[in-house]
Parts: sequence; structure tokens; C-alpha cells
Amino acid sequence: MLSNVSKSLPNDSLKILFNAHIQDQDFESLGSKTALIQRFQHELEALECNSENQTTHLYAISIFSGFSGCLSLAGMSVLNPLLAAAIGFTSVSSALAVIAGSCLHNQKLSQEIPKLKRYALALNSSPAKDWSKLWHIAGYELFLESLVSASKGSINHQGKLIRNDGKNALAVAVDYCADRLHLTRVELLEKCNNLAVTAAPTVIQHQTPPQSEAITVLQSPQTPPPTPTGTPNWHQVALKVLDSLVTPANDRALGGCVIIASPGAGKTTFLGTAWGRLRSKYGDRFQSLAVVVKQSDLLFFKRFATTAICVKHDPIAAAVAVIKFIDAGMREGKITRVFLDDFLTMNLLLDNAVKGVWIEPSTYALSDKKEVGLVPLAGHFHATLNEAWLVGREYNLCLWVSSHSPNIDTLPFCGSRDSRSVGDIIFLAKNNKREFLEMSLSNAHLISNAAKRAELKAALDALDSGNEPIILANNNNWVLGIVPDSIYAEYQTYRTEVTPDSMTNNPPQPTQQPSQVETQMMLEYLLTLSSAERTITHQTSRTASIVLEIIKAGNPPIKFDAIRKSRKWDETPASATVKSGIDELISKELIEGDSEAGYTLAN
Repeated sequence: MLSNVSKSLPNDSLKILFNAHIQDQDFESLGSKTALIQRFQHELEALECNSENQTTHLYAISIFSGFSGCLSLAGMSVLNPLLAAAIGFTSVSSALAVIAGSCLHNQKLSQEIPKLKRYALALNSSPAKDWSKLWHIAGYELFLESLVSASKGSINHQGKLIRNDGKNALAVAVDYCADRLHLTRVELLEKCNNLAVTAAPTVIQHQTPPQSEAITVLQSPQTPPPTPTGTPNWHQVALKVLDSLVTPANDRALGGCVIIASPGAGKTTFLGTAWGRLRSKYGDRFQSLAVVVKQSDLLFFKRFATTAICVKHDPIAAAVAVIKFIDAGMREGKITRVFLDDFLTMNLLLDNAVKGVWIEPSTYALSDKKEVGLVPLAGHFHATLNEAWLVGREYNLCLWVSSHSPNIDTLPFCGSRDSRSVGDIIFLAKNNKREFLEMSLSNAHLISNAAKRAELKAALDALDSGNEPIILANNNNWVLGIVPDSIYAEYQTYRTEVTPDSMTNNPPQPTQQPSQVETQMMLEYLLTLSSAERTITHQTSRTASIVLEIIKAGNPPIKFDAIRKSRKWDETPASATVKSGIDELISKELIEGDSEAGYTLAN
């Protein structure tokens, strides 16, 4: 059926071929779509084989035809030299035209063969019935667009279609359609799984790859099969809550997220999985800051966060970093997330460290004295968090916070009912800590509807999650669910595997860690200075600041070697580094002198 159409394939070859395949065919029912897709798979394979044979022989045949014409003319020259001379030029030109035209057609056709092979491999990677469900819901045009997207990749030595992101073709097509239909991935999969083939015609049996080689996304481990009508699918509820943190992230409509969990319930696992998905999906468009308490979590978030710091290393530096990052996120318009892990512990560390520290909000200059234009660092830190929670969505900036306390009122930025309605509230607890959830269900200030509280309590009493965490979330008027083990498995892959394709193309710069150390040392140094000195020092680099400190502490003039070998450096710096700091101070008229005479403070 497709052999005639394939003779002149345009850029939209898939659409042309598929149109020819379904012409005059019934494809209204799901069963008929399944049969058509199976036949289309076979015809693509046959067409690919025929096209390869055609390209193998076409070039030789066309050249043979052209030169056979020339040889005929050569024979004619023996019989009639005058006639041969008269038509010689014309015949040679004609032969060359035939050869050139055949080669051009051969080149165009050979360019389409890899496309045909990828289309066939994409369709063969999952059962035809799953592709037909996607076609049935997405519609003809969107289905073909998704198939083109799904067929992108390379063919390995085993003849399999592989992608850098590791997804199978159907998973890519589902994500493509979900994005265009403004649905979450889980919502689209639910629609697909709810379809049933009724009165399906007999379809051609076709061998599909083993399940271990191509996991079908419609029945993947992360998407449990639908449960009987009337019985909630607890896993699907939890997956939907997780997807709500990721899928619409590009729409500037998401509020913040607070996840409150009993110890060991997996709060970092749940949010870390969402974090990994965002980084994988949006690449460098996803700007993020993670502030954690545990050193072990810092290693993970350094892989996926633009900046990751441990609050124990320097609470003051952490507070300033959060303030600066949120201020920048309010201007940049990228997909920005700030994650504060174990907020109550973090807040205690910050409160103890920032007492008596003041900050100038516009320059971030610090002081240990109350002066005009300065505000308490602790108060400014909480005010910035409150701003991010309430209005961050306008800039696609979200605040994600985790905590161990079931009392949500302890979070200063969402203590009122109005502020809580701005973002997502998620509770997590294991089976043996369900009183953690029961306290939340008894809180009328949290869930005002008494009937809803009673309904959720009854559902919780009947729920046995085994070793999997139970989730309570205000997603679509409060829901209960069970976080499947597949989420933990996915989180572990983000912790251990090499970064995805979007990160490979734009790897994180290795300068992040030095900049954190730089900030820490600078803050410690600033707090030892007077206010006047602090104002000057804040405007210089760390290298220049240390050089200035060395000159102030010594007996000027200070020689270059003495500056370089001073104990104030963590490690002896390179001469070029010291020279750059000196040049900066001289240009700002803070010091004067030269390497021979030495350096002194400017008058």
C-alpha cells in the first residue's frame, strides 16, 4: 500500500505514509486503531527493506543505463561516423543528466531510510494497543507529532532505538501529548488505562520486545495498574501529588510546598525526586538553591541544584545566600526553587548564629551594630521567606520547606489559613507513626470541613500501607495516598547515576564550592571590622580584602613576598592572584606603592 507513496517522500514523510495507510479504513474504535497500527508497523518494516534494496540497486542501474546509451552511440560511430558526430554532444549530456537525476533521487530516498527505521522501532518498542490508546485520546494530528518526537534518537549496533534520556518511545510520546493537552502525565495515563477494547477485530499478532528490554510506560513500575471502580488507587494519588510539583512548573501558577514528615518517612526522598525530575526536564532553565542540615544530603543536591550549601558550615552565610537568591529569582523569570530542609533545626541554628547581626538589604553588607539603614538579619530572612511564599508564583519562584513538627503554625510564613492556601501542604508518616497524621486530621484550623476530616479519618483507619509512607496532601481538597517504593528507587537513581542529557550538555560549573568558602570567609572577616571598614571591604573581592587586611596589620611598607606568604591565607596563593588583588586595591585608591618599595595604605 505504501510502496507507491514512498517514491517521493517529503519532510513530513510519516504523515504522508500514515494518511495513505488509513485511507478508506475504519479507525473510529479503539480496536480498529490497534489493528491499523499493527499493520502500519509491518508495512514500515517492509517499506524500509524495499527502500534499502532500491538504494542499493538504483545507483548501479542508472549508471548502467546511462553508459549503455553511450556505448550504443559508440557502436553507431563505427557504422556511421558522420551521424555519430552530429548527435554526440546531445547524447553524452542526456546520459549525464540521467545519471545525475538518479543519484539525486537516490540521495533523497537514502535520507528517509533512517527515519522509517526509527518510526518502526519506536512503534515496536511497546504493544500496539498502548499506542492506539494514546491515538484515541490525543487525536490524529497530536498522535503523529508525538510519534515523531518519540522516534528521535540513535540506532545502536543491536538495531535498537536508544535515547540519551533513557526513556522508551511511548514514554516520550505520552509526555509530549500530556504537555500539549495541559494534563499531568498521571492524568493522561489514567485516561489511557480507563479505555477498554470492546468488540475489537482480530489483529495481526506481532512479537514485541521483552518486558525487560522495553518497559511499557502505560504499565510501568511508577504507574500502578488501575484498581476496581470505587476503590481508591492509593499509589496513583501519591504520584499525582508528586507530579503536581513538576508538570506545570513552566506555567507560573505554582505556589510553594511545605512537607511535614515524621522521622524516617522520606520527606527528602519525596521532594528530592521532584527536584531531580525538574532538573532533568528543564535543564539550565531550572535555577535552584538547596539549604540542608545533613552533610549526606548536600552531596545529592550539589548534583542537581544550582547552589547547595549546608547550614551547619556557616548559618550566617546560609541566611545571606537565601536572601540573595530569592531577590535574584524575583527578577530573572526562570523556574526557580528554594529548598530548606528540616526547617525547625535549621531555624534554631540560624537564630543562634544571627543574633546581633544586621544587614543592609540592598547591598547585603553586614554589621554587628545597629545603624541607620540596617535591619536585623533574622527578621529580614523571615520577611524574605514570607515574600517568596506569598508572591513567588508571580515570578515562577517557589519555596519548598520540610519539617518534622506536625504543628504547621511553627512555620512563620504559613501560620494563617490564608497563607496556607497559597501553597501545597503535604504530610508524610509511616504506618507506625500514623498518629502524626491523626493530629493533622484533628486540626480544624488546617481542615475546616468536619465531614472531610471524618471521611479522611475513616479512610486512614482502613488503610494499611505496609512499609510504604502514607501521604496526606491538600491537593484538590485534601487526599490520602501511599507513596510507592518506586519513588525511593527513582530518588536513588538521581543520587547515584550520571547527570541526564540536559545536564551533560550544560554541566554545573566547578566554581560553586569555592564561592561558598569565599562567602563564609568574607562574612567572618566582615564581622571583625568596624562599620566604615566594612563598607569599603564589601565592595572588594576576597583576594583584595585579605591583601588589605595584611597591609593594615603589618608595619608598612609591606613587600610583595610578605603579602604572599602571610598566614592569613589558607594556602599560599599564586603570585598572579596576589597581584590581581593588589591591582584592584590600587585602582580603588585604597593602597599605594609598588613591588620594590612595598605597599602602604593610601592617604
